[in-house]
Amino acid sequence: MWLLFVPLVILVVLVLSGMALVGALVGLLSLGWPWLLIAAGVWLFWHEDGPRRRSGKRGRRGWAGPRPISSAAAARPTQPAASASTPSGAAASVQPAAPPELPIDVQVKVEQIRRKVEVLLGYADRFPPFSQDLFLVRQTASEYLPKTIEAFLRLPKDGVQTPSPDGTTPLQELTSQLDLLDTKLDEIARDLQRQDMDRLLANRRFLQERFLTRSAAPPEQVAGGEPAA
Repeated sequence: MWLLFVPLVILVVLVLSGMALVGALVGLLSLGWPWLLIAAGVWLFWHEDGPRRRSGKRGRRGWAGPRPISSAAAARPTQPAASASTPSGAAASVQPAAPPELPIDVQVKVEQIRRKVEVLLGYADRFPPFSQDLFLVRQTASEYLPKTIEAFLRLPKDGVQTPSPDGTTPLQELTSQLDLLDTKLDEIARDLQRQDMDRLLANRRFLQERFLTRSAAPPEQVAGGEPAA
């Protein structure tokens, strides 16, 4: 039976020894923990700051300006990146024709028509009610002139000078249509001026009938009295 107590005694001794060792370590730590914290802080500072300093030194020592280009690289011809992926036949692909632009004389004609429209619309109150001429002026500004120019600009640039079956080119046809609009605006302006002149002449006839007839009558009749016997 006494053999059973031997392991128990050994276990108790080991447990007490371990507890004593742990207690001694705890005592040492309780006495020197401030120094341990200071040492840990110094180690962390050195661990974080050391690699940064070394990398900075390597960066300052390693920078020596841009690397020189070797003669072989300089002699190598540069090619656009698209040429490597583009087939050789793609360069000869047909590009869409650019739209034509209005020539300078045509632009001047267009601005002249627009200016006439603006002037006539400024006298809109002088047109008679439901005037057809005023309607044409407004339609020229909003529809006739823009659609005429748009129809020409839709043509390809290389087809501007191509004659049509009747022998006229698109540019000549555009000029003819612009002249038609310009001429019509001139007619409307002349008609409006003629109407103003007609109203002025009608006012003159009214004044003549009003005053010349009364001045030609005898003074007694003008005053409303009877002539003397």
